[in-house]
Amino acid sequence: MNNMKKSSLWMFSLLALLLVSGCGQQKQQQQKQQTTAETTAVAETTTVAPTPVSLEGDWKAVDFRDTVERTFLIYYGDANSRLKVTEAFQDIVPTLKITGTDVTYSYSADMNKYIDFYAEQNKDEYPTKEEATAILLGVREKKFGSFKHQTGTFDNDTKVLTATLNDGVLKENAKTIVFPEVPNIFGVLPLYINSTDVPITYHYELNGDILTIYAEKTFEETGAHLVYPMKFKKVSDPKTN
Repeated sequence: MNNMKKSSLWMFSLLALLLVSGCGQQKQQQQKQQTTAETTAVAETTTVAPTPVSLEGDWKAVDFRDTVERTFLIYYGDANSRLKVTEAFQDIVPTLKITGTDVTYSYSADMNKYIDFYAEQNKDEYPTKEEATAILLGVREKKFGSFKHQTGTFDNDTKVLTATLNDGVLKENAKTIVFPEVPNIFGVLPLYINSTDVPITYHYELNGDILTIYAEKTFEETGAHLVYPMKFKKVSDPKTN
């Protein structure tokens, strides 16, 4: 009987020891995992920011669809129209050329999809696509004729417009680019709330080789604050002789 008691006591002690040992190992493993997680978190929070590149050179727009969508929110009340016109312009890739303090905005745009959209939107007023196209191109020509700092050429066969906005001014101390006229598409769709707020100031942020410029407007009557961004990626540095 005593031997059975001693055996039971020995088994109980062994099980207790194994339990304590297992708990200890589990605790050590948890502590190790926690330490690893904390080390990873510290490493992530101490990631070195990318080194900014020089502002001088050529920049090409990226994620331009986001800019287009923001622009057309103010012009088209129904979602279907916004989608169609956004799709018509989403492949346009505006560029910035910065030389010293001089900034030039330019783009090339295939207008075929927008012409189709315009004709469909105005088919009650202009029964044929040819009539709608003539009206739209007339508006574009008149608009470009009124610009003092923008030029544009239109190929009637391919329906491709190539345009340039000159005389932008870079102010590095203020981190702004000031344009004498609002950057636009086709002369009639400004990349801002409207085309009458001129000159227009775009603030900029430089993160590595990504330059983001944005214009802001607050409506006093409603308190609404709108931000219109354009993001560009550095594609080349200025040529040296």
